[in-house]
Amino acid sequence: MPHNKHYFVIVNYNSGVHIIDCINSIVQSQNINPSIIIVDNASRDNSLENCKSRFPNLVYIYNSHNIGFAAGANTGARLALEHGATTVTFCNPDAIIEKTCANLLISSITHNKADIVSPVIYKKSSQNIWFSGGHISFFHMRATHTNPLPVKTILTDIDYISGCVMTVSSSVFEKIGLFDEKFFLYYEDADFSLRAKDNDFTLGIVPQAHAYHSELSENNKEQKTYFLVLSGLIFFKKHTSGIKKLWFHIHTSLRKIKNYFDCKKNKPLACSVRKAYHDYATK
Repeated sequence: MPHNKHYFVIVNYNSGVHIIDCINSIVQSQNINPSIIIVDNASRDNSLENCKSRFPNLVYIYNSHNIGFAAGANTGARLALEHGATTVTFCNPDAIIEKTCANLLISSITHNKADIVSPVIYKKSSQNIWFSGGHISFFHMRATHTNPLPVKTILTDIDYISGCVMTVSSSVFEKIGLFDEKFFLYYEDADFSLRAKDNDFTLGIVPQAHAYHSELSENNKEQKTYFLVLSGLIFFKKHTSGIKKLWFHIHTSLRKIKNYFDCKKNKPLACSVRKAYHDYATK
């Protein structure tokens, strides 16, 4: 494999000590020499300072404000591609990978088994699967993790790859570009995956490759719900046409009615959903 052609991009925003564990897991990868780019979205929790202290030789990009995951990831990917990256792996700062994971992901691409790949991702350090495939339902207007039991060979019958740990061949970027920055958080991975599939690229889950995800987003469910709803609306508007577009509008109207009554009942997270609908309507 070419020296220093395999880049990792980590978008950091107040990830605390988790990013240290994430970087350590990448540095300890077997049979590859990864180059790591940290894109910091104006963190305020000293996570960036801790990274620079522990890993002074990494590449750091500083943003003056939180520009979101898609834009942050694009900033790192552009730099990696300018330096001749053959693969770019996006890794959440609250994820860690096993020592063989990166090599298995990269090998699956170099051996033309798939163009965008993910490991099987477990919840934290458990054996409970968090992601091993993604399904997009245009009936329910939702993208979900299917989490099938891992198989022995690479799994390609999937709709999208999670951006939690996603390795992408440079050829994909050359043809379809980068993440759509209309997505501040969530659904940028599903959008990228659909665009890749539309251009005849293959998605794959590599069952022997394993990662673990702490899912820090669960600490702020109001924010998570807001961006899931907002980005979901943007995604399905973008990817529906004809009868699907009509159903999108009907489905959205029904969900807004339900949200109205949920707000009346003071149901948890209903206000976050209402704000997402309001902000979507004003875009």
